[in-house]
Amino acid sequence: MKHLRVLLAALVAVLVIGGCASLDTAQRKAIFRVEEGAPRWSREAPAGTEVFDLKLGSETVRTWYLPAAAPSAPTLLYLHGARWNLNGSVFRIERWQQMGFNVLAIDYRGFGASSPRVPSEESAYEDARLAFEELKRREPRADQRYVYGHSLGGAIAIDLATRKDTQGQFAGLIVEASFTRIADLVREFKWGWVPGLSLLITQDFDSLAKVRELNKPVLFIHGTRDGVIPYRMSEQLYAAAQKAPASARQLLIVEGGNHSGFSTMGNAEYRATVERFISATQQVRSGRSS
Repeated sequence: MKHLRVLLAALVAVLVIGGCASLDTAQRKAIFRVEEGAPRWSREAPAGTEVFDLKLGSETVRTWYLPAAAPSAPTLLYLHGARWNLNGSVFRIERWQQMGFNVLAIDYRGFGASSPRVPSEESAYEDARLAFEELKRREPRADQRYVYGHSLGGAIAIDLATRKDTQGQFAGLIVEASFTRIADLVREFKWGWVPGLSLLITQDFDSLAKVRELNKPVLFIHGTRDGVIPYRMSEQLYAAAQKAPASARQLLIVEGGNHSGFSTMGNAEYRATVERFISATQQVRSGRSS
């Protein structure tokens, strides 16, 4: 949680000294925390991956497309979290392909081979919307489109899924190890109680408010030993998603699971839960459930 401690320190400093022109930039750097180096698990795109760029004005968004073995497979839009780019997320991307999905994955601008910049909440949302248009082009069947986000990517996925222009255009949302909002994470720290601290936050990522309007199937996944984001936040998101179809509003809490790799620890349970969720989304789509 080092990057969030940096954010808290910046907020406290501003509260004490009365202002800081670079507060927004400092928050963006602390939240996205783009790592220049590669983690030891970083790898090149898996064999058979189509690597290309999506254009957004004069900038580009690096994109990977990994086809599944089955020609009729559903397609998943993969939205990664903070710190690591696509190369650092290969193990998780491959997992979804192994579970039977075509995977469309992006690096937000500021990450990897995408255009350099300091990412922001709004720029990440724009990148996700651009990727969703590519998802629709690649997968013409709305009932075979899924959106997945891990950690910070979960907040980006929730924003995408609750937009008016995406309603009815995907089958289900999967959110793993994510949070309610940045202000709630700040309160987890020693100085998080300081009055007015939340008013200084410029990057809200308020998933809790947005998920209340979600009317599509949703699966929340979290591990009990997550040292970055408390798993109760996924419980809170799940409880707030009351407009989602009851039979396809699901929550998986993995006992002992950590922030990044618990799908390997609880792989059988993880896979079985995803399979049940996909089945539930299809039942909702066909009108056999509500």
